[in-house]
Amino acid sequence: MKKLLLSLMVVSFVVFLGCEKLTTTISGTVNNDGAPVNGAIVMLLEYGDTATAGMSLSNGSVTLSDGEYTIVKVDPGDYYICSIKDNNGNASFDMDVDAIGYYGEREELTGVTIPSRITVNDDGDDLNDIDVDDLYIIGDLTR
Repeated sequence: MKKLLLSLMVVSFVVFLGCEKLTTTISGTVNNDGAPVNGAIVMLLEYGDTATAGMSLSNGSVTLSDGEYTIVKVDPGDYYICSIKDNNGNASFDMDVDAIGYYGEREELTGVTIPSRITVNDDGDDLNDIDVDDLYIIGDLTR
């Protein structure tokens, strides 16, 4: 009877481990002009949505004093990483005051970062060094 009970426990444990869903952690830093940004909101936005239709917030985090952030339990899919620094602290995005930036490649002609897509696979591998290197005040770009 003890062997049967032990066997059932082992099988149950193995089945439990096999059913565990793998999730990914995304981490990086937010910097502006080479300096870490403390308290920036980092958002995981679903890829495929358009800016004009609105983008779906999937997950997020807030940067620490060294500019580091970690987003945990990210499901497989394609995403953008966007960061906003609420410079005036009013919990609302103001184009002329608050700074925004994306993970991506800096475009040579304009010097503005073009967002890059991040793909999270279902293998559970973490994505590190997903850095936002520059923040922009949109009102300054349109003048």
